[in-house]
Amino acid sequence: MIKLIGCLLLLLPFVAISQEAKKENPVTFYGFVRNDFYLDTYKGLNAFQDVFYLFPNYIGTDANGKDINDQTTANLVSVVTRGGVNITGPEIFGAKTTGCIEIDFSGKPEIFLVRLRKAYTLFSWTKTKLLVGQSWHPFFSGDAFPRIGALNTGTPFQPFNRSPQVRLDYRIGAFIFSATGLYQQQYLSVGPIGASNTYKRDAVIPETVISFEYNQKALTFGAGIDFNRIKPRVSTTGSDSKIYVTDECLNSTSLVGYGKYAKGKLMMLLKGYYGQNMAHLTMIGGYGVTNYNPQTGKETYTNISSYSTLFNITYGTKWKPGLFLGYLENLGSADPLSNKAGKADVWGCGANIMNMTRVSPSISYCIPKFLLTAEYERTTAAYGVGEFNFENGLYADNHTVTNNGIRLIMTYFF
Repeated sequence: MIKLIGCLLLLLPFVAISQEAKKENPVTFYGFVRNDFYLDTYKGLNAFQDVFYLFPNYIGTDANGKDINDQTTANLVSVVTRGGVNITGPEIFGAKTTGCIEIDFSGKPEIFLVRLRKAYTLFSWTKTKLLVGQSWHPFFSGDAFPRIGALNTGTPFQPFNRSPQVRLDYRIGAFIFSATGLYQQQYLSVGPIGASNTYKRDAVIPETVISFEYNQKALTFGAGIDFNRIKPRVSTTGSDSKIYVTDECLNSTSLVGYGKYAKGKLMMLLKGYYGQNMAHLTMIGGYGVTNYNPQTGKETYTNISSYSTLFNITYGTKWKPGLFLGYLENLGSADPLSNKAGKADVWGCGANIMNMTRVSPSISYCIPKFLLTAEYERTTAAYGVGEFNFENGLYADNHTVTNNGIRLIMTYFF
C-alpha cells in the first residue's frame, strides 16, 4: 500500500506543473477505473489474478480419470485500473516532442503492484516520427485491434506485447512505412531457464519489424514482417560433466496482414498471422532441439510455427453489440526433433495445442466517461495426445477442452 501511495504521489507534481505552466510544459493526466467480474468453467493459462484468460489449460486427469482443470472459478478484480501522463515538450531537432508514462496495477506478485505499461518519447516532424521507449509491439497493429471487453484483446489469436523499442515512421501520402528495433522487458521468450529476456540479450541483435499501413478515410490496410533471434544457451554440459561454450542461436520469421473498415456506427476488422516461435508475442508456438551431441551437450534448434486468423465486428454508439471469431493452428516443427529417450525438448507457449477456436459475442452500453460491457467467450483448444511424431512435433490424436467464460466489466474514464 505504501508503494501504491508513493507512485500516486509521484504523479501529483505533473498535475501541478500543468496548472502553473501550461504554455511551457502542458501535461495531461488520463486513465480509467475498471472493475472486472469473470466466471470461467475451465481453468486456463491466465495472468493478472486470472482476469487475463489466454486459453483452457489441459494438464491431464486424476487417478479416477477426471479432468484436473475442469473446474469453475470466479472473481471480481480492479487491477486493470489504469493511469497515464501525456507530456508536450519543447521543439528538439526541429521536431515537436511528446512523452508518455502509463501504469496499471497488474504487476507481480499480483497484489495491486504497479506495473509499467508505456514509457516513451516521440519526435514528430512533418512526414517522419521517431519513438524511443516502451510501447506496443508493431504486430499489435496500432488502431487495428479487436474491440472486445476481455483484457486479452483477442490473444492468442493476435499478439499482446509491449516492449522497449526504437521505431521510425515515414509517411508518403496515405501510406506509413515503419522500421522498428525491439528488445524484451515483460513479454519474454521461453527456454531452458523458463521465461526470460536472457535469450534475447545474449543474441545481441534486436528483434526487427518492417511494416506498412495504408489509411484512406474509412479503410485501413497493413502488413509486416518480423525477424527475431534468440540464444537459448551460452554453455552446455557434456557427458564428462565438463562445461562447453556454445554460440548456437535460433532465427525466426513472422508475418502479419490486416484490413479494417470503420465508418459511422460500423467497425469490421480482419487479421491474419503466420509465424515461427511467437511465444514472446503471447501466441502459440515455440522451438525445440533438432540435433543433440551427448558428448558435449551441444544443441541446434528448429522453430515451431503456427498461423491464426480473426474477425471482429461492432455496430452502434450508445448500445454496441459485437462479435469476435478466432481460429489458430499449430503447424509443427520445421525440422525433425531430437529423440531423447522417447522425449523431445520443446519450449514455447501452447506448443502442444494443435488448434484452437474462439467465439465471443458482447454487448456494451456507452455514454461519455462510462462503459458497461457484458461478454460471453467460448474458447475450445485441441491438445495433442497419443503418439508424438518427432518428424514434425505433432501428435497422432487430439483431446478437446472448452472454457465458457462470462465477463461483466464497468469502466469509468477520466
